[in-house]
Amino acid sequence: MLLADVQWRPTVVSQEWLAEKLEMKSAANVSQQLRRLDVKEALKKVPEELKTFLAEADATKQ
Repeated sequence: MLLADVQWRPTVVSQEWLAEKLEMKSAANVSQQLRRLDVKEALKKVPEELKTFLAEADATKQ
């Protein structure tokens, strides 16, 4: 979900595209999961390498 969030917020990719590429069943599922996503809580559960990647991806869009 963190990857979906990083790709969806700053871009024009559709939730349908995300569902297909990230194998998340449907655009409706992506939408629901993005609404429910608590980024701070999710980041507590991922490896440091992924945190670094997400931070770098976030920095490049600013």
